[in-house]
Amino acid sequence: MNRFGLLVPLLLAAVALTGAGQASENPFTGDVAAVEEGRALMGAVCGGYCHATTEGEATDAPDLLDCEWWHGDTDTDLFGVIREGVPDTRMQGFGGILPDDDIWRLVTVIRADSRCEEGDGAAPDPR
Repeated sequence: MNRFGLLVPLLLAAVALTGAGQASENPFTGDVAAVEEGRALMGAVCGGYCHATTEGEATDAPDLLDCEWWHGDTDTDLFGVIREGVPDTRMQGFGGILPDDDIWRLVTVIRADSRCEEGDGAAPDPR
């Protein structure tokens, strides 16, 4: 076997391990059913333990709906934070706990229910 014959399987394995197969765009953008499913998840998983789900509610975790995201503001950034967590914080990763589709639903409801001012990156509300 020549050196390229060994290199190809190694590259394919590396790509598989990096999660290259996961969606890089939110597959649920504008999906009203996904927003409702995301709201149920948000209440049970995010709001049930750490994050406020009502404006002005006092918690020690960041408000997810005020559009002041500290670790990126694209859908892919939000997905990554939810999936992988944030080192040295209470934000645990939910990858392996929630399926990727449910993480995308959480991103979808964060966008739909956000209190962003017009023009500051808020996605349109699909309701």
